[in-house]
Amino acid sequence: MNKRKFEFAQELNRQMQEKTFSKVSISDICQSLNCSRQSFYYYFDTIEECLDYFIKESFKNQIKEDYLISDVFNYFDNNADFVRLCDSDEGAKEIFWNGLSYYTKKLLDLIFNKNIVEYLALYAEQKEALVSFYVAGLLEEAKTYVKNGFLPNKEKCISYCKAIMGSGEATRETIARFNR
Repeated sequence: MNKRKFEFAQELNRQMQEKTFSKVSISDICQSLNCSRQSFYYYFDTIEECLDYFIKESFKNQIKEDYLISDVFNYFDNNADFVRLCDSDEGAKEIFWNGLSYYTKKLLDLIFNKNIVEYLALYAEQKEALVSFYVAGLLEEAKTYVKNGFLPNKEKCISYCKAIMGSGEATRETIARFNR
């Protein structure tokens, strides 16, 4: 991770604590960091790209493949203020949920590649459809969790998502049907 690039992203996060994402400007960030706008544009084309970078970096640090489902909900609990800020601003909301979707798809694809031999025989479109199906279920529960003010409790949400994902054997059977 590039330290200077992350400083811009952290400053954006800090500024979002004071005002909504749509009110934060590149000038505000640069002024706080005592640097030129050119420095910002060296790393990012837009402020949305900066937020996307911050979100993906925070996911990388907190959501791991071994505990994908529970880590998503732990992320929400550990970053409740940030999640609420993103979810309450239309521009940030889209970036946040798209980033989480992208990241969880990437991790789930990695998990399937490592653990389910039949998955390797699928076409790219089949893999995308399968991963998208599972991630859609996970994200729908996650959105409901955030929308309801982090209720019902995290454990119920995790159990529900695990039911959506099914056992490893159920996933293997689903993948085998794709191979037919």
